[in-house]
Amino acid sequence: MRHAVSSRSPQLLAAVSGVFSLLGLCLVAICSACSTGEGGGDAVFWPELAEFDELAYRADGLVRTDDLAAVEGSLAELLASGRAVTVASIPSNAADPKQVEAMLTDLTSLIEGLAGEPDEDSMQTLVLGLHPVIENLMKAAGMPHVHANEGPHSGFRHPVFDADGTQIATVEVKLHDDAGDLEVWLTRGGYDGDPWRLPVDTNLALAFPGLEREVTLAVRDRDRNEDESGASTILDGTTDYFVFPGATEADATWLMGTEFAAKAELRVEGATTGSFVLRPHVHRAGDGAGE
Repeated sequence: MRHAVSSRSPQLLAAVSGVFSLLGLCLVAICSACSTGEGGGDAVFWPELAEFDELAYRADGLVRTDDLAAVEGSLAELLASGRAVTVASIPSNAADPKQVEAMLTDLTSLIEGLAGEPDEDSMQTLVLGLHPVIENLMKAAGMPHVHANEGPHSGFRHPVFDADGTQIATVEVKLHDDAGDLEVWLTRGGYDGDPWRLPVDTNLALAFPGLEREVTLAVRDRDRNEDESGASTILDGTTDYFVFPGATEADATWLMGTEFAAKAELRVEGATTGSFVLRPHVHRAGDGAGE
């Protein structure tokens, strides 16, 4: 797996990560604007809710990893964003305006509950209640529920930094909630970069400091190393695709479940993502095979 990485400025890492998230949010807005509803009409675009969804999902992950200090530090931004989701902001072409307005009442109650300086237990309960309501709101409005850093394989994308804190690559990490298996795709530079191909004997390390665990991602096999589409990812002895547990028969049951969340860090070829919250891709009824 990955090698040890020298330390970098937390401020620089946070700044670059913030730019990365902002660019991702812009991509979500563009995708939402370009997509069409079930009836084939104009897309339902609700930027206030899309922004709040990102912040609420991030806070949800922080609660699940017991980082309450970070939740409290982001509470002002979360409240400001949530209060921007009003009846007046509901898109005129929302699929079910009455249902949306009714659900918005529930969301407003959660937001105002957080504004009332709740104790830690109540704060956690309120934060964990936000994202499910937002998801249902988006469904009722007829808009796609896509997170800013969601990648083409339905995993979550994170920037990869060298020892100087410069982003050199992007990694998409997909954790399957039903089996606990992990898939990783590497891309040079940002979202639209070329595949970052490494020798097939390369190992990546995904560490979970809070759980005192670390897993090794490697090629599925050295012949084709097929990804979830069934296509070979091998080219001249290199690949951009790595998996866990693969053929190793290592235990992955501890990674299973729709509610799994843990602080993680991926290291590869002397570079690192830094700490991020790993969340699963949730398999729901109607998902296609391999998704």
